[in-house]
Formats: sequence, structure tokens, C-alpha cells
Amino acid sequence: MQSFVSQENFESHWRLFDEMMNRFNLNATKIAADAGISRVILSRFRHGKADLGAAKLIALLLVLPQEARTWYLCELFGIKTEGTSLRTMVEGAAPEEQVEVLRLIADSLAKSHLKNFGTNELPQAV
Repeated sequence: MQSFVSQENFESHWRLFDEMMNRFNLNATKIAADAGISRVILSRFRHGKADLGAAKLIALLLVLPQEARTWYLCELFGIKTEGTSLRTMVEGAAPEEQVEVLRLIADSLAKSHLKNFGTNELPQAV
């Protein structure tokens, strides 16, 4: 297992947890309550001021949404997520990246529509 975990990632597992909470827009109060730990303990862990025991970390991981848990563990262990769905990647992206994805999709659909129906017709609202 040690070969899978870089020392840098392992020492910053709390940073990854904090990033995951922010990336997936998770409510810390709800996650802490669902895991049966205090919000203060979770906050101290997320900011690197205290470490959690294995039981508390596992309790937290078990109450996370599947996509968030998968992202955290893949990042922690350095596992490539090539099989990740497009939906998961977009949901996990920063807001600026999500806007860019929407623009790319809109451009692609507009080009496809113009190619199929001619340049004089405008797409109708769905």
C-alpha cells in the first residue's frame, strides 16, 4: 500500500479532504452530524490543526456521496480516474470550467444545427 501513497499526499490528506468538501459543495455540518462527530473536529481536521483517528475518518468517508468519496480516495492514492464519467468530471469541475464546458457544448450544438438545417434557420427553443 505504501507504494500507492506518496508521502506528500499522505501528509496532506486533510488538504485533499478540504478540497473535496469545497469541490463537491458539501455541507460540513451535515457531514459531521451524519458521521457522528463534532463539526469542530471536522473543521480542525480540514485546516490541518488536528488529525482524525481511523474510525472517525472512515465514518466520514462512509457518509460522503459516492463521487466525492471516489475523488478523495483516487487523489489520495494517486489513482488515475480514466473511467470517470463526463457527468462526474463536470460536476467536480470548478465553476469557471463548468462555464467553459457549457460554451463548448452550445457551440457544438449550434454548428451541428446549422449544418443540418442551413444557416438561415435559427434553432427553436425546446
